[in-house]
Amino acid sequence: MKKFLLYFIIFAAIGTVLTVTGLTLVENFVYSLNQSSTTTPLASESESQSQVKKASTITLEENISNLEFSYDNEYYTYLKDSKIYINNIEDGKNVDIIEEELPICYCKLLYDKNLIIYFTQNDNGRTTSLQLKTYQIETKRKSEYNKFNVSNFSCIKDMNMSPVVNILYINVETKSGTYTNNIIYRIDLFNSMSRVKSGIIINEMIMLQHKDRIYYEDEDSNIYRGNSRIRIFDEDVVLIGIDYDDNLYFISKEEKNVVYKVKNDKIVDTIELSDTNLVKTYTNNVGVYIVYPNYVINVASEEPYKRLGKLSNYVEFLSIRDNMMYLKTKNNQIIKTEIIESY
Repeated sequence: MKKFLLYFIIFAAIGTVLTVTGLTLVENFVYSLNQSSTTTPLASESESQSQVKKASTITLEENISNLEFSYDNEYYTYLKDSKIYINNIEDGKNVDIIEEELPICYCKLLYDKNLIIYFTQNDNGRTTSLQLKTYQIETKRKSEYNKFNVSNFSCIKDMNMSPVVNILYINVETKSGTYTNNIIYRIDLFNSMSRVKSGIIINEMIMLQHKDRIYYEDEDSNIYRGNSRIRIFDEDVVLIGIDYDDNLYFISKEEKNVVYKVKNDKIVDTIELSDTNLVKTYTNNVGVYIVYPNYVINVASEEPYKRLGKLSNYVEFLSIRDNMMYLKTKNNQIIKTEIIESY
């Protein structure tokens, strides 16, 4: 009986230690997402709880595409089974579903308003008819615009729009046998449309927001404005983003240690990075972000070296909207957390 009591006490003690350790790891993980990336003193229990409350999570469905977060942090949208789903960010509940008679092949939520731009496709042999439509989330108003045909259509790779000049550009991929081609179309919402470029593979495309001008980069690191190639760099660079004032940003391709700020096809600033271990780059047409394993910086800000939030190996950076950062965990959960700045 004494041995049984001894074993029971030992096992209970071990269980308590494991439980406390597990809970501590979970709390530290969530807590770390809300802290700056520099070393901080240990927080009190009340401080820790208040920081944890700054992060909320929602679970994503499987097999979705075109995931977007609204500028006001109210909605997130995605494409699944040729339908557009509009959900509430706070609780993940569905707000609306956009469904058409024809399948929806692409959608994008604008960066400055709750307007979704999307395309339906109608296949007829080797020709596909694409129809441009929009949907306003609050009013639920649908509008139809241009319709055009594409031969050997594969997918829409990207879309940029300026709500100022009512022009948009799309990068369409076509495939015929083993040959893959990209075509940039310029679409005037209230008038005509035309081809801008064809015959190359386009890796990145960015439109200025205050004038009708498109920049893009091909797979050989050539940079174009419209149909013309621009030659202002002494090295290969990658087009990574645009800010609210229509400044473009490029990063050195090999070393990844220099960012160039460009205005009117001239380099106006050079930002030297001390950390070359970048994971990805991201732009939301307001800021241009360099994502590192443990933190993020906005090279388009007045303080480009200031660190935003804290990342970990458990999460993938997705997006920034206003003062909120969105991260995805390995089990397909989205974490929405306030941005905390530091040096």
